Amino acid sequence: MVKTVEFCEIVPRNFQYSIETDDSLCGDEEVVRPSATTTRNSSHHQSCTSMGSGSKPISTVISARGAPEDEESATTGRGSEWAKCIFLFFFLLISGMSNWAVIAYTHDFVPRQPLPDIVFSLVGEQRWASSLGDMCVALCIVLLGALLVIHQHRGTILKRVVFCAGILYAMRSITLAATQLPSGYTDNKGRCRDQVESKASVFFGRLFEQTIRIGFQSKHQMLCGDLLFSGHTLVMVTCSLAVAYYLPKSIKPIQWIAHVSCFIGMICMIVSRTHYTIDVIIAYWLSNMVFRIYHAYCEVDMCMERHKSILYSWWPCRIIDWLEQDIVPGRLDNRCSLPWKRRGNGSQRERGGANEQESSDSSSTTCDTANHHHHHHQKHVSISSSSTYPLPC
Repeated sequence: MVKTVEFCEIVPRNFQYSIETDDSLCGDEEVVRPSATTTRNSSHHQSCTSMGSGSKPISTVISARGAPEDEESATTGRGSEWAKCIFLFFFLLISGMSNWAVIAYTHDFVPRQPLPDIVFSLVGEQRWASSLGDMCVALCIVLLGALLVIHQHRGTILKRVVFCAGILYAMRSITLAATQLPSGYTDNKGRCRDQVESKASVFFGRLFEQTIRIGFQSKHQMLCGDLLFSGHTLVMVTCSLAVAYYLPKSIKPIQWIAHVSCFIGMICMIVSRTHYTIDVIIAYWLSNMVFRIYHAYCEVDMCMERHKSILYSWWPCRIIDWLEQDIVPGRLDNRCSLPWKRRGNGSQRERGGANEQESSDSSSTTCDTANHHHHHHQKHVSISSSSTYPLPC
């Protein structure tokens, strides 16, 4: 009996594979520890190994790390990364502009009588809370920006956060277009702009204005109906989850600044009547769902197992699979590496992306003082008889 393992299904392409077989469980047979290293740099090469048949289980360890590239494969990798960046930029831009387009159109149809809300019945409108909520949003964004500056895998984190935000804003466009809720202010007629006859010139003028302001509006004479679900909460929750997930262990307590800011911001959105309570609750649930599904999919340790997972049936995971194709499956190592202290011509790529360079002891800053030694960013995958794909001796 022969068992074939295709390494392209265990770790992504363009990575170096080192295979070591442990035959200690194979009885009294001669112990053979084959070791091989191969690099798959194009679709024309596929590396696999066959193990002989037997009655006892075999344990195989596969070590994957960024492999040195030739000029052609390096150019291809850079092109792929640029394609991903361009896709993410336009995806987020189109998702955001679709929100503004819906608001520009539905403003003239949204009623002006506010709906009942349990928090509104208990707390009066607090106009000052609107500005405080905006500051909480800004603080969460600043914390995420600081994380991107100090984290070793800043490029990978940015790609993941942008994709999550794009998915959420696309969802928000659908809910805004499907159901128009009136603003919850006590003086909707005074706070909202006048409703006029729908014209193309009016629509495109509003859309252009929202695009220039990146969706921000003045507190008076605004476009109303921008409610279900809360964009402020979407941004705060996504940023706070990213900060908590990616902060290195030695500075992990900073996550509570993001969490507290997010909580206060959500409260402010409700008591200021910028959003109904249901807007904030749905935004919180959806933001958590999208962020956690993305990262649960990335944490599946093998590519073949990802495709067998129920997560793969959710269509955005097909795009995630493409975005993560050059990243070793599993959780990223959360370490600090300041960009201005990194060498310009490192020899190997990081585990966090295909085109990032590995920094040396003298050029990287590690938050965890216990790990000042050089890291190889390897991914070890152990295959044994307890796996879903046993390798017999």
